[in-house]
Amino acid sequence: MSAWSDGYNADIAYTHGAYRELSPGYLSYVCLLNGIRPPRTDRPFRYCELGCGQGMTLNILAATHPHGRFTGIDFNPLHVAGARRLAEEAGLSNVAFHERSFQEVAAGALPAEEDGEGFDVIVLHGVYSWVSPENRRAVVDILEKTLKPGGLVFVSYNAMPGWAPLIPLQKLMLAHAAANPARSDRQLDAALGFIGRLSEGGAGYFAANPTAGQHLETIAKQDRHYLTHEYLNTHWEPLGHAQVAQDMARAKLGYACSANIPHNIDELSVRPELRPLLAEIADPTLAETVRDFAMNQVFRRDIFIRGLDRLPAAEAAAELRRLRFTLTVPRESAGLAVPVPLGELRHDPGLGLPILDALATGTPSLGEIAALPEMARHDFGTISRFVALLISANQVHPLVDPAEEGRQAAGRLNRAISRRMLVDESLFFLAAPTIGLGIGADSLERLVLAGLLAGQPVDIQPLSGFVTDALQTLGRTVFAEDGSAISDPNAMAPRIAARLAEFLPQKLPVWQRLGIL
Repeated sequence: MSAWSDGYNADIAYTHGAYRELSPGYLSYVCLLNGIRPPRTDRPFRYCELGCGQGMTLNILAATHPHGRFTGIDFNPLHVAGARRLAEEAGLSNVAFHERSFQEVAAGALPAEEDGEGFDVIVLHGVYSWVSPENRRAVVDILEKTLKPGGLVFVSYNAMPGWAPLIPLQKLMLAHAAANPARSDRQLDAALGFIGRLSEGGAGYFAANPTAGQHLETIAKQDRHYLTHEYLNTHWEPLGHAQVAQDMARAKLGYACSANIPHNIDELSVRPELRPLLAEIADPTLAETVRDFAMNQVFRRDIFIRGLDRLPAAEAAAELRRLRFTLTVPRESAGLAVPVPLGELRHDPGLGLPILDALATGTPSLGEIAALPEMARHDFGTISRFVALLISANQVHPLVDPAEEGRQAAGRLNRAISRRMLVDESLFFLAAPTIGLGIGADSLERLVLAGLLAGQPVDIQPLSGFVTDALQTLGRTVFAEDGSAISDPNAMAPRIAARLAEFLPQKLPVWQRLGIL
């Protein structure tokens, strides 16, 4: 570990992820859904991400919200330098990245123009349970000093009790890494190999904790850049909701709701036998803790508000009715079955199909959806919940209705990202200005998008040639139907053309609807 990293893994850069839960529009929607007044983000606002990593989320948000001012804080100079380069290449003037530790920021190390007015939204994704107690106290100091009254904080973190049986696994990985100095990704691979042998040899820990063995199989397939940051941190500590809520209370923050929509609905997340027990609990913090035990919670996504204001039901419903929505997937991929913590919820076709059809052909408001003739026999709460669960399942999202400035900025950013996609396989997200967040693309889709954003015509033959050339540059092959690898470009192009013919007619309208193209 570097001395300046305070026990945090800093020799390998984090992933280029973009996270929906950090989007102002999504956070505002979830608050309204739970009857909480969110800060106004439909007018000029200020937004800060603590521990912004590579800055992909923040750059996407800055491009799609030109009326916002965005500040990213990360102590890793590699992250900050890369985030700044991307912002500069895209010509984003409303975002700034600062190489500072949390303790430096808490002590007032930001320029006056960055925190003098205070922030409307401050977010932390994952990092709160990865840093030392001293740094967590510094985070709360920052929130106390810089968040405006009525401001929102989103904090996600590894949670108890779900992580409880796996804590010894992380401690062993960390101990093995400490005993075998090397670059952290190599330390991780060596630790996983060693622990795998321990499991195969019949170690009692794995016999008593079968989930540990299953977890090993899962992480063996995950991105090493993510895994080194997840597991090789000295101060890594899963946290209980009560502890986090107590921390946030010092900054006058009250718990509003979970950013994971189904987790706010007990009938979708808590077994029927346990709901009466929950109903007996008057203390909201204890109730959340019991919910975590009921769901064996592994990761929490909490929304806190400074000056929690609960809206009258009629006002919350009126705000929801005004919001517009669109499909984020092809109509053929949208369905009535939605995953929830208790399994899969299947909706009445009479409710779901007309809503999906309306979302596929336009951008209706929730009020317009409720006014459809087919909705006459359904109450507003039922309609609103169905749309909310479609959003939870990443099939739908509220619109942000960006100005032309936002579309242009998103276009510049997407062209910058797509150029990098041709040489860097770690980038999978592009800015979707109509919904104000990043949308992921798989390995083939991202190369197709790179071609379209570079000016390739919407024509399968030239596109397949472009993708073939890109795959060769990356040293990649494609696979035939029998699973064999194809490396000859003359054979690759027809195979790619066949794949494009399958998915392009469905994907292209979605990319256009989201403003990516």
